[in-house]
Amino acid sequence: MKDLWGWRNLAVSLVLLGLLPMSWPGLGASATNLRFQPSLLQARPGETARLEIWVDAAVDLARLELTASYDPQVLEAVDADPGREGVQVEIGPVFEGGYVPQNQVGDGTLRLVAQRFPADGSFSGQGIVAAVTFRVREGAPPGSYPIHLDPASLRLMGPEGRPLEVAGLTDGLVRVPPLTTALSGWITREGTADYGRTSVTAIFYPAGPVQPPLNWARACTDPHGDFLLPVPDGEEATPPDLSRPDEGPPSGPHEWAFVRLDFPNHGSECYWMPLDEEVVNIGWHVLEGGDINGDGCINILDIVRIIAEFGQSTPAPCVVPYAPCPAPDPVERVAPPSDVNGDCRVNIFDLTIAAENFGLCSNCP
Repeated sequence: MKDLWGWRNLAVSLVLLGLLPMSWPGLGASATNLRFQPSLLQARPGETARLEIWVDAAVDLARLELTASYDPQVLEAVDADPGREGVQVEIGPVFEGGYVPQNQVGDGTLRLVAQRFPADGSFSGQGIVAAVTFRVREGAPPGSYPIHLDPASLRLMGPEGRPLEVAGLTDGLVRVPPLTTALSGWITREGTADYGRTSVTAIFYPAGPVQPPLNWARACTDPHGDFLLPVPDGEEATPPDLSRPDEGPPSGPHEWAFVRLDFPNHGSECYWMPLDEEVVNIGWHVLEGGDINGDGCINILDIVRIIAEFGQSTPAPCVVPYAPCPAPDPVERVAPPSDVNGDCRVNIFDLTIAAENFGLCSNCP
């Protein structure tokens, strides 16, 4: 107990000398923040974006005055109360049923003044102050457009007009993406220099909450492993035999493509790609060889198959049969079923590739 009092006396002395900030656990005031939620939304021309204005860690909040600015050439505010003159934002639960002397959006400025009725008391905690919906104007160029909270005009007040300190502001951002027209990338395979005919299948999903896919498309790599997959227009149901992900796309403001890479005797790979550029490059991917039976894993069953067919061969040139990406030039001779690297023989090279990848499994559904 003596040591505790000694430390406390030292701390008090440092506070009095100005060498230690006077902040005791449990006694400091919470930092009040005002923020747009979500802070980033994506919308194309003609689409809408709804942003909520949240207050965090409020203590005895009774009145709010705020101004925010936006680009009126790109964003058009949607009226939350068509029965009143002008364009208004939606009042959130914090001030719902209170007195709103000013609520107007237009010409690039959002201005809101709201006050709780004294009988309702002040507000403490976290809650929604207001919400604003913007429509992206037709012809708006791609880019990122902020909704900026003006700190100079912001006022948070408690009962009897007592000002409240604001610790931080978080602006909103509406991103108008370029229209994605295609996916591209480079896909190689182990043990060969001919990277052609790998299938690249993409299922396209809209932004926002989990929804069914819009459409799908497939492309095949050229001998160098390059591909360009155009994004289809309109909507088209995915074929019943096309594997879809168990869960929807990742959260975020983007539209998404679920991309699957396949080739016989190789492990398939799957990726979520955001459609955030005109041509989305999925990068370089290498398919690991050795999945002979196509069960998604390279294991002892594949090794046994290769050993059972060891020594089988077909005169070159031959083709690995693959219906999604047929050979451009018909070839009568077909590679042996366990030929991993496509050299028309089942030999030590195929066994080595499978052994090196032993235990690997596909990440595809």
